[in-house]
Amino acid sequence: MGTDELDERIELLYQSGFCDEAGRDGLRRAVDALVRECGVKRDDEVLGMLVTHVAAALKRVREGEAITPLSPEIVEEVRSSPAYAEAKRIRDELIDALGFELPEAEKDFVLVHVGGLLLLQANE
Repeated sequence: MGTDELDERIELLYQSGFCDEAGRDGLRRAVDALVRECGVKRDDEVLGMLVTHVAAALKRVREGEAITPLSPEIVEEVRSSPAYAEAKRIRDELIDALGFELPEAEKDFVLVHVGGLLLLQANE
């Protein structure tokens, strides 16, 4: 399998210091899990945004920087959607595949991104 834009994005995030080697490898595992679990295509722009957000989250965690939490309304919108149970399962699997623990505010961002991916897949 050759490299694609998503591989190049992960490599660029690594080279620019957003993640270390362990983070880069974790991002690759997380992408594989999302492709497998969501059926999302590797060239999906929402997946690319999610990868970038998770890499930034890893950098923030490493540097001890907290993120401003999402508004409760946005998180509640996902929690009350039909996709919530699946989004939460996939989020948890993604974080397990990543191999790094994330703060709750970061987990909420990942949940919203995964929920968005699922809703996009459902509408295709």
